[in-house]
Amino acid sequence: MKNYFLLACLSVALIGANTASAHDNDRSESKEFHCYKAWKKDWKSDKKEVKARKKLCQDRPFAAARKHRKAHKKAWKSEMKEHNHTHYYHWY
Repeated sequence: MKNYFLLACLSVALIGANTASAHDNDRSESKEFHCYKAWKKDWKSDKKEVKARKKLCQDRPFAAARKHRKAHKKAWKSEMKEHNHTHYYHWY
């Protein structure tokens, strides 16, 4: 009897986690990449933006500005990699 109750609770938790993670994609679902390297740069750019917001909340504006500049640099690199991948022939 305990196993059935445990199995039901775990399945509800798993379904809840899947639906919660499905709504988590805010910026990623609007972009579709053809190049893994471009996707990875964009992911790193998102990480830098999160770190910049965290630094801003910690009252460290210069560190936040630095992280924000790095995020823009990575976003630009991501766009260039995607452009090169889609407009030129690559084997990967």
